[in-house]
Amino acid sequence: MKRHWIWALVAAMLVMTGCGARVAKEVPVDEGLMSSTAPGSDASFSEVSQNAAAGDITPMIVYNGSLELVVSDALQAQEGVQRVIESVNGYVVSSESYRYEQGLVTVNMTLRVPAEKFHEAMAQLRKLALEVNHDSTSSEDVTQEYVDLESRLRALEDKAARLEELMQEAEDTEAVLAVYRELSATQQEIEQVKGRMQYLERSSAMATISVTLTPDELSQPVEVAGWRPQGTAKRAVEALLNTLKFLGNALIWIVIYVVPVLAVVGGVVYLVRKGWSRLFGRRKRAAKTAEPLEAPDAR
Repeated sequence: MKRHWIWALVAAMLVMTGCGARVAKEVPVDEGLMSSTAPGSDASFSEVSQNAAAGDITPMIVYNGSLELVVSDALQAQEGVQRVIESVNGYVVSSESYRYEQGLVTVNMTLRVPAEKFHEAMAQLRKLALEVNHDSTSSEDVTQEYVDLESRLRALEDKAARLEELMQEAEDTEAVLAVYRELSATQQEIEQVKGRMQYLERSSAMATISVTLTPDELSQPVEVAGWRPQGTAKRAVEALLNTLKFLGNALIWIVIYVVPVLAVVGGVVYLVRKGWSRLFGRRKRAAKTAEPLEAPDAR
């Protein structure tokens, strides 16, 4: 009887946990908070959790930026980028450089800056360039996802506490093993939820910026003694397209117009020739039939 009672409680907790997860997904977020773009980058894991529990949730915005900058010297510009990042309390995640035969270097960098300094850092980075070839920014509000995870975490922690109580009360080995398996699975879910929450906190606290530094000489089109290969290539492509267009149009005309006309003309010629041959064949046969035999000379 004790075993059946433990199994019943385990089943009831599974049902309650599922209901708790569905309720967590329906927790609304204040529209005013969702529309705000100021990120709560200074809140730690515990502070954000306490704010969420109290109903005072700081919007969590994940910012991403990408810049392709044309500079006079990529290595010098790289040092300038590092100074800009240090000035806003950011850091360089990765940096890669590529050297060409001419001795020119291009640099690719991935940067992390505090979310509240994102727009300031982007503006300062643009000032390092002679020309900006590409500039893009994006943002994602993850507040609702974080609230759902926080609610799910509380439900899982309550479930784990009840399972621990059941395991202490269980007297049957089979029942203890069943509760232990369920408790292990629950603890794994708790760690996964915490990991996702911490990832969202770090992502919203520190924005990501990708920067490509290209020397001005590499960004210019190749031109030698007035020869512009890109122009020649363009004209060659245009000529190819025009030729394909001509061939396509010719094929359409042949299939839709020429072939039917030739078929009709050929049919008419065939019928005329056949009728003509029949007519003259009959006349020749009639002439041969009507021609009198020559009488022999009487002497």
